Amino acid sequence: MVILSDTEGGSSSSSPVDGHMYDVLLTFNGTDSRYSFPDHLYKALWAAKITTRFDNKQFQIGARLKLESETLTKTYRVSLILLSENYANSRWCLEELVLILEQCSTSNHTVLPIYYYVEPSDVREQQGSFGDAMARYRQEMEGETDANKKSQLAEKIEQWNKALKEVADLRGLHVKGGRLETEIIQDIVRDVNHILRRSIRSPLPLDLRFHPEMEQPNHHEIPLQAIQNCTEDFNKRNFIGRGGYGSVYKGILTWGYHVNKPVAVKRLHVTRGEGNKGFQTELKMLSQYQHENIVTLIGFCDINDEMILVYEYAIHGSLDTHLHNPSAGLSWPQLLNICIDVASALDYLHNHVAEKHRIIHRDIKSANILLDDNWNAKLADFGLATISLTNQQNTFVITNPAGTPGYYDPQYERTGLLTKESDVYSFGVVLFEVLCGRLACVVNYHDERRFLPHLARTCYKNGEINKIIDPRIREDINPRTLLKFSAVAYQCLQETREERPTIGEVAFQLKEAMKIQLEDEIL
Repeated sequence: MVILSDTEGGSSSSSPVDGHMYDVLLTFNGTDSRYSFPDHLYKALWAAKITTRFDNKQFQIGARLKLESETLTKTYRVSLILLSENYANSRWCLEELVLILEQCSTSNHTVLPIYYYVEPSDVREQQGSFGDAMARYRQEMEGETDANKKSQLAEKIEQWNKALKEVADLRGLHVKGGRLETEIIQDIVRDVNHILRRSIRSPLPLDLRFHPEMEQPNHHEIPLQAIQNCTEDFNKRNFIGRGGYGSVYKGILTWGYHVNKPVAVKRLHVTRGEGNKGFQTELKMLSQYQHENIVTLIGFCDINDEMILVYEYAIHGSLDTHLHNPSAGLSWPQLLNICIDVASALDYLHNHVAEKHRIIHRDIKSANILLDDNWNAKLADFGLATISLTNQQNTFVITNPAGTPGYYDPQYERTGLLTKESDVYSFGVVLFEVLCGRLACVVNYHDERRFLPHLARTCYKNGEINKIIDPRIREDINPRTLLKFSAVAYQCLQETREERPTIGEVAFQLKEAMKIQLEDEIL
């Protein structure tokens, strides 16, 4: 359970009403929704002068978050409860739900459920993930040998069951495919204002990732002068690396509705034909397809000999820099969460961008996985991406092999037949990079350790996976988590595409690994 708390800096026109410190309490399970949707909802509420409790510093994987006292609802006028796939897997979520509903019955407090890619019937009837979670609790109760603990857990399960049915009977709002999340956020703000008996007093902020049609000068085309100003005319001290076919600079952009916004600016090498193709491909892909785990394109510039792409800045850089840096301190839960983020992005590209086609990235590697201020992963560099049809029994694209050595799908390299399983193979390499704390190819090694895919397959088959685990995280990995994680990573590296899992299966197994890890941390 995550409690979003505390106010942003600056003053608000709202003040405590009827003894309430805030208008809204927003609660959710960060395992599912993470920060993208709740963060945008929070900002929209504040923009509408609705005081909302928020504290992103409280989010920590596996942390024990203390439930508030029974005076909880005396502090807030409205509780927004984000019900998501893994909501019932958190005892903290269920405990707080019981508390909120109990207090709601005795005070002037409103509960507004938000169904985040789940149906009210799943919550009410405890189907799907909700049914699985409650079944595990009942199984745990039946296996409890201590009569007192068994009785206490039985009472808890009855309370949770009642609370889920009660909240599902309340009128709520749905977040699901078919509508822009910005529109849904606007509906939520209107409902909260209605509950508070107010009118909307300021426009809602929109975000490019949720609303690709948002009005901007020339459809996101940024003037060259604005980009030159933001990078200090591409000053060398703002250079942060190379990506795809260009050089990348950090900048502070003021343009359109952006004011002093940190950005990453990729200036492509126009003298290379590949650069022009990569520019057009990336511009098309990122303009049409948005996902919370895909890097956000802010705009572009295509004038004279300049081809420039401007992205949201990822403050923690790319994953590869953290893997081979001995002083980097990413925890195992953070690394596992990053893997889940990337799998989610790939699942979107392979299965959900459109009914009749999919996107194959072609260059999955740790250097193309960026990390934002909350350590959320953003898949980047779509210059090699290609479109493949989905309505054929055997879907592939014939193309010259492209990508990065060490991450290549060997079958694609041999035949030139590109499939979605080529991305799965490359992602399998990344999974082992994360587990082993090293990159796919280490030139300093002159033995079997040089190439990670071969080394990882060999160690896994010989039952020696512990020998290559990153010592920085070895002690933190639950043995059952390791078993599940290494198994799916190994399956991704199978020689033939028929033997590899789909990215949807990979994402599911990684989430299961996270559940096991979190259960171990709570116990």
